[in-house]
Amino acid sequence: MTADEKNRPLSRAKKSRFVKGQERIEIILEVAREVFVENGYNKLTMRRVALMAGITVGNLNYYYQTKEALFRDMLDNILKSYLKEFDKIIEDASAVPEERFTSVIEYLVQDLNTQETTKFFPELWALSNHDPYAAQLMNQMYTAERQVIYNLIDGVNPELKEDSKRELALYISCSIEGMTMFLGAGKSHESSLAKMKKMAAETFLRMIKSK
Repeated sequence: MTADEKNRPLSRAKKSRFVKGQERIEIILEVAREVFVENGYNKLTMRRVALMAGITVGNLNYYYQTKEALFRDMLDNILKSYLKEFDKIIEDASAVPEERFTSVIEYLVQDLNTQETTKFFPELWALSNHDPYAAQLMNQMYTAERQVIYNLIDGVNPELKEDSKRELALYISCSIEGMTMFLGAGKSHESSLAKMKKMAAETFLRMIKSK
């Protein structure tokens, strides 16, 4: 293919096929997520995903040749959805650093209350205990989340030492994830979510400012 061919705009037919391909990938990833949440990794099979997505296994293999590739894309898609929400909050020019930090923390805690999040992350944690591949992918997700929190901490208190910022980001991430088992959908202290959300944001903010 020549340079001119590479730079040539897609034809309407090619654009249509591309859009349809992207839409199908989105459906596949959503189905994979549902299967993983409801049935666990062992039952996340290519045949089951294809059946629920309304396509053949051969068609699924056109997009994903292995279960591992599908799982990686599924996690990457979930991470992107979180980062997109973070960006909406962070890019609010009218908010001061403390408000951006509080909004992200409250978003993360509130998200624990969805059935999907309550089930998804414990499944991922359990899988990562005995599957190095899953552990690697999970670590990538949390590293990206901690970087967002780190940047927000830096905005609130830029005078903090680098090590302190990273330790605080880790502590905040660990604390929020630990809330899942108590504040998640259907959990024993679900009714306390609103109070805990406010308390977490205020406590973390005081810690950052007092360092």
